[in-house]
Amino acid sequence: MRPGLALLVAMLLTVGGLAVLVLLIPAAPMTGDGQYYIQFVRNGLQHGASSWHERRLLGPLIVRALPMDAQPGFFVLTSVSLGVTAVLTWAAARELVHNEARALVAIPLLFGTWVVAPNLREYGLVDPLAWAFVAGVWWATVRRQWYVAAVVAAVGVVAKEIVVLAAVAAAAAAFDRQKPWQTAVVAGPALLVALGLTVFFPGSGSDGVAYVFKWVRDGLFSNGVARAGFLLFASYAALWLLIPLGWSSLPGYLQRAGAVFLAAAVALPLVGSPERMEEAIFPLVITCALLATRTWDPRLVWLLALACVVFVARIGGDARIPTPVAWAGLAVALALIAWCYATVLGFRRAPAPAPAAGPPGTTVPSP
Repeated sequence: MRPGLALLVAMLLTVGGLAVLVLLIPAAPMTGDGQYYIQFVRNGLQHGASSWHERRLLGPLIVRALPMDAQPGFFVLTSVSLGVTAVLTWAAARELVHNEARALVAIPLLFGTWVVAPNLREYGLVDPLAWAFVAGVWWATVRRQWYVAAVVAAVGVVAKEIVVLAAVAAAAAAFDRQKPWQTAVVAGPALLVALGLTVFFPGSGSDGVAYVFKWVRDGLFSNGVARAGFLLFASYAALWLLIPLGWSSLPGYLQRAGAVFLAAAVALPLVGSPERMEEAIFPLVITCALLATRTWDPRLVWLLALACVVFVARIGGDARIPTPVAWAGLAVALALIAWCYATVLGFRRAPAPAPAAGPPGTTVPSP
């Protein structure tokens, strides 16, 4: 497939997938933080609900510049941001799998995570814009374009401070004993922007320690440990299980970046809803899923992706899909991955065939 045609197919797949999800998922932009961002724009970027909302200026600035009310403006921002995220995720995937057709599966795999469906439902958030920047940083990281990664991350922090994580992952990938300064150059701009926003917008968000303790005490386990564990699992559902299989196929520099994302995956639930915070590590999950399934029949990979989409769209986006169908989708995805593990482990444990016996007194097989 020619590059130009592949890009066109990727864009059509992205637009079509988003359109289907928009039709299936009932909108609820005024729930949760979405209502505060919408009101923040309507108030002329004054009187944010907290200093956290006031620091995340880029999304509200874009929405305010659109010739429409804040609510439909955030819908446009969310849709375009998720589309950009999907295309950039595909662009990074094609650099690694070297197969245009297989790289396209990155788009439905992304749609089968918490990154897309819940954000289409609560489209008043700034998270989708941040994920577009995270995808851009990952694409630059895969291509080892360190200065591009640094600039994209620095701008992305103005969308949401979580983009710092992508900058740190890129910095880890950029580590070079011959150029020790390179790591600081990649991560430094994003960290400085985050620090600057904290200085210019102090307030409730500045007491991070108190916030973490309050969240862990009153939020994380408020509905029980089992519920928190389920939400953590649901963020990527069956795709979590493909990380170990795909990890060994990551180039060394991406394994360093991946280690940053994995460490963050442990810590992120301590600062917010597990299923929403884990969205930030989607570059690693999608990449490992693609690498783990690169030897599968392409039809099985598409089946895996679509099964994940059905499950997450229903559970995370309240899509108009029967609940039994959603759980059946999860069962199909788990069955495919179980088959993959059984195949891999069976291959590794299979004894090597014994060499044919040679003439007496020799160790060379008979011709």
